[in-house]
Amino acid sequence: MMTFQKALFLGLSLVVVVARAQQSGGIYDSALHYIEHGKLKSAATLLAREAPRQSPSVRAEYFALLGSVYEDQGYLIAAHEAYVKSKRIAIERYKVPQARAINGIARVNVARGNYDSILYYLTISRQLDPSAENAIATKQVEGKYWQAKNQYDKALSALQNALDAASQAKDRNSMAIILSSMGSIYFSHNPDMQVALGFYKRSNQLDDTLRPSVTLIRNYCRMANSYMVLGDHENAGRYLTRAEQLTVNSEYLTLKAYVLSTRVILLAEQGQIAQAVELSEVPIRIKREIGDKRQLQNDLLNVAELRMMIGQYDQAEKLLAEGTAISHNLHDLVYLKYFYNRRSQLDSISGHYLSAYENLKKSFIYKDSTFSVDHLRAVNEIREKYEAEQKEKIIAEKELQIEEQKYQRAIILGVFITVVLILFVILLLIRSRSRTKLQQEKQVRLRTIVQTQEDVQQRIARDLHDGLVQVLGAAQLSLESVRDDSDPVSLRKQMHVAYGIMEEALKEARSISHQILPYSLLKGGLVEALEELLSRSFENYTFQRPADELNLNEGEAINVFRIVQELVNNVRKHAGATKVSVILNGNAREVSLIFEDDGVGFSMGSPPAGVGLSNMTTRAELIGGTITFRSGPAKGTLVELILTR
Repeated sequence: MMTFQKALFLGLSLVVVVARAQQSGGIYDSALHYIEHGKLKSAATLLAREAPRQSPSVRAEYFALLGSVYEDQGYLIAAHEAYVKSKRIAIERYKVPQARAINGIARVNVARGNYDSILYYLTISRQLDPSAENAIATKQVEGKYWQAKNQYDKALSALQNALDAASQAKDRNSMAIILSSMGSIYFSHNPDMQVALGFYKRSNQLDDTLRPSVTLIRNYCRMANSYMVLGDHENAGRYLTRAEQLTVNSEYLTLKAYVLSTRVILLAEQGQIAQAVELSEVPIRIKREIGDKRQLQNDLLNVAELRMMIGQYDQAEKLLAEGTAISHNLHDLVYLKYFYNRRSQLDSISGHYLSAYENLKKSFIYKDSTFSVDHLRAVNEIREKYEAEQKEKIIAEKELQIEEQKYQRAIILGVFITVVLILFVILLLIRSRSRTKLQQEKQVRLRTIVQTQEDVQQRIARDLHDGLVQVLGAAQLSLESVRDDSDPVSLRKQMHVAYGIMEEALKEARSISHQILPYSLLKGGLVEALEELLSRSFENYTFQRPADELNLNEGEAINVFRIVQELVNNVRKHAGATKVSVILNGNAREVSLIFEDDGVGFSMGSPPAGVGLSNMTTRAELIGGTITFRSGPAKGTLVELILTR
């Protein structure tokens, strides 16, 4: 019977648990309240302070929400760190928070111009959370990704899929956001502004929040820009004024900077150039501070044009140089076309016709598929000015030296032609040899990849046939021997034998699955996967874990694991080793792995068949690393893998 003290203790414990749960929910609700009222700093402070105190599942939710707050404020690096913390916490068991964190990481990377692995992240997110809500979110991120890559057909297709899913789910807020994003694409690439305006108006009709939302404010700015293109400054000013009124006390820095940038454009359209230039310093400063490079390049282009109009050419040149560097970093072909075009105009104004011609040629490299006669005329004008200038210099020199230089020029021309021909022949020979060498290397790599795949398939087939199939066959025979008329004792013995055989089959299946791709690699990361691989493979081994966290992406981690897996297989099959030592270290500049055994070793001039050195070398090169082997007969083997940042 429970004593009074025990009952009292359990009752108090239950009260504490309930109180903590209510407190956690209250904190989260408070943060949402701050966000809804635009008090992002208060929300960020509350979440950052309370997140470490919560249980893992709640902590993952807190950090994911904190990442979205930082993202709304424009602090992309801080947002990325918060999303990564949420993902690390949720990776153990909480799939939905993990999917949300991965979406946030992908979204921030697109904004920062880091496009590697975005589609892979979104695929993993959909696998973790196949819900309709997550499908809508991932398609929106995919649309932003393709838009950033200047593949607008794919961007619109992804956004249309997201819109269809949101419509089916009756998610009006998501539909409003998606329609606004589609409108921005049509604004940039469709001359008919009425199409873009139609999307913005549909978005506004769906925005059913009780207070002005971010989407509504952004739509007002985009509508103002559309009306400016149409020359309707009255409507442009009306919608822009609405946006300004809604962002007076806003802490959404990116949104506030966008509204200010739109006002700069309208002032310039109205002929108030000096006021526009003065106001432009504010949004440019904000975007530099928060690292919003994608929007910053647009401001730099607009303000550079304004400074050119008022004769401030030095300031315009600095702005264009900064914008060109940002566009190169973001791989934004559209803005690169504009920046090089404006730099060509600035050079032409300054009389630097050769530089103007070169910049205009670069702008044509990044131009879209349509070709303009006006562009061709501009190129010809600059080229003709430059050629005329050069001809005048040549004529002046010829008038002074034409007689005495005829013979010398003939000799120089003959020598020049001869040298050019020789260099041309040498270049052809070098290119021919290089092409042959590259083809040979490619064939070797292809053969290695094909052989590796064949070896893996044969090994899996062999393991299935010799291991799992045999054990399942034994289980079948054992079960067939069970008779209905058997006495209970005999029946239990027979069932116990069958259970043992099935347990052995389960172990065999898990072993084969681990060889293909261990779950621990996806669940716990590279270090945990290596620990599991070594413990499964050897009785006598040492593994020195890294002191610092490894900065490896999924592709790098998988390839490092495969290299170690190949080394482990070689030791088990060929080395006859009694001890294996593995050391894994990493820092901001490089990651290193040292694998050593005391086996029979091999001669570096003729390694034994099946060692797979070529396969390991290929994997190391794929992730930008180098791998070295040191061995000798009866001296064991030492392998060192280095990944340099």
